[in-house]
Amino acid sequence: MTAPARSSAPKATVYFRSLGCPKNRIDSEVMLGSLALGGYAVAEDIQDADVVVVNTCSFIQSAREESIQAILDVAEFRDSKRLRALLVTGCLPQRYGSDLARELPEVDAFIGTGHFHRIPQILDETLAGHTRGVYVDAGETHLYDEHDPRLVIGPGHSAYVKISEGCDRVCAFCAIPGIRGRFQSRRLESVVAEALQLAAAGAKELNLVAQDATAYGKDLPGRPRLSDLLRALDEVDGIAWIRQLYVYPTAVTDDFIALLASARRVLPYVDVPLQHASDRVLRAMKRGTTQARQRALVERLRERVPGVTLRTTFIVGFPGETDGDFACLCDFVCEMRFDHVGVFRYSDEEGTAAYAYGEKVPRAVARRRHRELMALQSEIMAEKLAAQIGIEVDVLVDRVGTASAAQKSVGAPGVAHGRLASQAPEIDGSVVLKLAGAAVAPGEFVRAHITGVRGCDLEAEALAPA
Repeated sequence: MTAPARSSAPKATVYFRSLGCPKNRIDSEVMLGSLALGGYAVAEDIQDADVVVVNTCSFIQSAREESIQAILDVAEFRDSKRLRALLVTGCLPQRYGSDLARELPEVDAFIGTGHFHRIPQILDETLAGHTRGVYVDAGETHLYDEHDPRLVIGPGHSAYVKISEGCDRVCAFCAIPGIRGRFQSRRLESVVAEALQLAAAGAKELNLVAQDATAYGKDLPGRPRLSDLLRALDEVDGIAWIRQLYVYPTAVTDDFIALLASARRVLPYVDVPLQHASDRVLRAMKRGTTQARQRALVERLRERVPGVTLRTTFIVGFPGETDGDFACLCDFVCEMRFDHVGVFRYSDEEGTAAYAYGEKVPRAVARRRHRELMALQSEIMAEKLAAQIGIEVDVLVDRVGTASAAQKSVGAPGVAHGRLASQAPEIDGSVVLKLAGAAVAPGEFVRAHITGVRGCDLEAEALAPA
């Protein structure tokens, strides 16, 4: 990750609309860095842009619909403004490039996941009027390294780091292998070098992402493991929190668990997508596990990693899922009492094994099951949050609110928003922090006393800098 050079006379000003997951956001940040190095300026507002890039997601139907709508919104905006070009990048063109080119003539270029690093040259050609192209190579995704320019979006104290790309697993519902291609790991030294760069730039928290983190290193010389990478990152000074996301349940090793229990900076936080609890559905999903094995994994993590935070995801409405299967899932969630749960409705994805399955669950039934499981988890989470009232914690400040004139006039304390080590950014809630009077800034740690619960968030009062 090198710092992009700034041009005093930019070729054009580019605005990015980045959709989808944190992995997509990293791709956007690398493209932004490449464009800045290539002589383009970055626009904070679409009103100031000459060029708009929509970085898309096509993981499930709702993501595709959001991506298409974003493209159409920009195309409509283009008709009334000074936009010189519209580029569409990422998973949607990687999956449907030629079809999109026919259906969306208002788009100047479609750039798949293998050509992110070429975006400055593609935009040069587009603005010169030389081409309207589709840049897609099937099964190829560009995996950045520490030498790629990157502009981190948002507050610099918290950053995502991609440790691998693609996936070799054959889960029946997942289109990712067909979009992102075969699994490929970054070199251990490359990830550590980027962590050092981010720490030098002021990062305090790293969130490591991948399609399948537990496969890390299988394609590298010497076959380093995920625990080896985490052990090396745990030595990076300046970083306080390192959180690993997306570990596959059948590949969680004793070495990984031991690392979580003993690390200084790697948090005892496990994001392990289980997807279901009915053995019949798990077999149909091709997950290679059973409910009993998943229960044993949860028990092993809780036994060996003090204070571990467990996040998982489940899919409802999978083809053939019966009322009994869904009841089995609900019973499992009640028994396991996870700290954080995400629930998705099954999306029928062309090219996946499940696409050919019969016994499709009606959408209305899937929506009802989604509501019921989310309501069940909300009750569990409310109880878990309430149990934290009264304890002292360290809060990482993400942003500081501005007190109103009325608040200032009566000496009301300011408010900041932050997170605990058990809360990953954007998905796990936050802490609403009442300040004691001393000024704080994003990226600082504050010792606080938890005083209440506000929905999915905690309320706390600051005590002192941590």
